[in-house]
Amino acid sequence: MARQLNDIDPAELESIITEYGEPKRLHYRADFAEFECELVRRSASKDRYHDITCFIPYDGGYVGIQKPGYAGSGIFRAPSGGANFGESLRKAAVREMHEETGLDIQLIRFVLDLTLDVVCSDGVIPWRSLVFLVKATGGEMKPIDTHEIFDIKVVTREEMLGEITHLMEESGWGGFKYRAFLTKSFFERIDELGF
Repeated sequence: MARQLNDIDPAELESIITEYGEPKRLHYRADFAEFECELVRRSASKDRYHDITCFIPYDGGYVGIQKPGYAGSGIFRAPSGGANFGESLRKAAVREMHEETGLDIQLIRFVLDLTLDVVCSDGVIPWRSLVFLVKATGGEMKPIDTHEIFDIKVVTREEMLGEITHLMEESGWGGFKYRAFLTKSFFERIDELGF
């Protein structure tokens, strides 16, 4: 049986919804390779079962990051990270985006609240992604955490939904299939919202 998601404070989430809008709620299920499951287990061992993903419009496109594990693959995705124990989701979003992109950000709209079943050989690990549209308010687009971020660049919506989504879906990685779904769902939702 999957563990119940409870690492996000419901009162804080309600406050975020009040301030940044009601997100669209979606669910996804993906088979993950063993090395991917190990990464999720590592987060779970710290009682973290979530990520905060931010789409940052920048210089005619969106900020895309590439991690060392898929360096040179052509895949760039929206940056994401998690709240540390006791850290608010808002502060975590600002901190993580600064560490991964060098940019200071401001939350604009809570777009998606996605739940994911991470299917591993030994069971299912529940995951949750809180997805925001944000705006850059300062800084320089250059990663601070160069251990975690291999490369960063501006990618257009068309690139994200075209070639990059294709590469993600063809990668064989459950995490990338999920990120492709997340990306497509994000753009569908901001179109519905009129952004």
